[in-house]
Amino acid sequence: MTLAAIVSACESTAFHAYFSLISPALRDAARGPLRRARHNGRPCSGVDRTRWCDECEQVIADHLLDGYGRLRKTLAGVPPRTRTGETVREMESAVRWLTSSDAAGERLDLVARQLRGWPSEEESCGVRAARAQLVYHPLRSLEARVRRADAMSRGASAKPERDLRTSDWAKPLRVDGVAFELLEDAVIRLRNGGVDLYDVPRGLLERLRLDLPAARRMLRDSLERLRALRPGFYAANVAGYLGEEALFPGGASLQGPEELFILGEEKEAARRTLGKLLTGGQVTARPVRARYLELTARLSADVPPDGTGLIAWITNEFGITITAAERFLQRLIHLVTLADLDWVAEQCSTVASTATEPEKA
Repeated sequence: MTLAAIVSACESTAFHAYFSLISPALRDAARGPLRRARHNGRPCSGVDRTRWCDECEQVIADHLLDGYGRLRKTLAGVPPRTRTGETVREMESAVRWLTSSDAAGERLDLVARQLRGWPSEEESCGVRAARAQLVYHPLRSLEARVRRADAMSRGASAKPERDLRTSDWAKPLRVDGVAFELLEDAVIRLRNGGVDLYDVPRGLLERLRLDLPAARRMLRDSLERLRALRPGFYAANVAGYLGEEALFPGGASLQGPEELFILGEEKEAARRTLGKLLTGGQVTARPVRARYLELTARLSADVPPDGTGLIAWITNEFGITITAAERFLQRLIHLVTLADLDWVAEQCSTVASTATEPEKA
């Protein structure tokens, strides 16, 4: 098939040619943003692992259809226009290239391979214009758009930071400017793929003139106020990002999120679950119980541990994959936060003080 097939009067032929030309380059360009926005940086794969997940495949399909529509309109004499009303010159340049006499002699697969590469001085202006308008332009702000769409599909806010800054219900949260900045930063980090609420950026700490323990305490208090003030917002925009799966190594089973999110019962439910983990209600082997105790104590300490180091420690101690360790840590952080850090630290101290006593037969 030649490049000229894209401008064929037959829609099926034209779209097949357009798909063959643009799809490989579009996937290359979208892979990184989709991984970051939807899969925490991990590779995307569907059920049979021969294709992407349905949601990411749909994103590519939507962009292909949109780009094809823009191209066909330009061919029909209705090119896209800028905000000032001027025609997009790159799209017109791409159309001139596709309708030129040379297009009938160019192999579609070779041009598609060229589009996947970086711009070079040897390529024609038509190739560069097509890459810019049919590959990169449709994907502008893709990561942010996908994160926002996924969040809204789960009932979260399109722009939680805007709600926090402007909503009347959030006025009490804005009284303390420093505490509010910490809260806003935490919510934004969760939306952008963060897994640790208390991993406050060093730059923010320096600007606010806080040390990490103090910032952590202020953030914890702000989160408690947010949950009490607007439980629905908290559940959708904070708790919902901290893991909805009870994935614990060693066969430990945690209570489901639906129980944790019931108003007035979150704290008690989290404390019951952590109590069982620490005292052996769900894990009977003493070595495994000791690992839970050590990990929980580190999470409730005044100085928060290094997240990367914790992932490596969990992977080694529990013999699970990095992905499972990340989910495990997310869930445990969620429970520790709900149960109250001071309470958890006290429980860890109490359990540790009796750990040397012999187990009853």
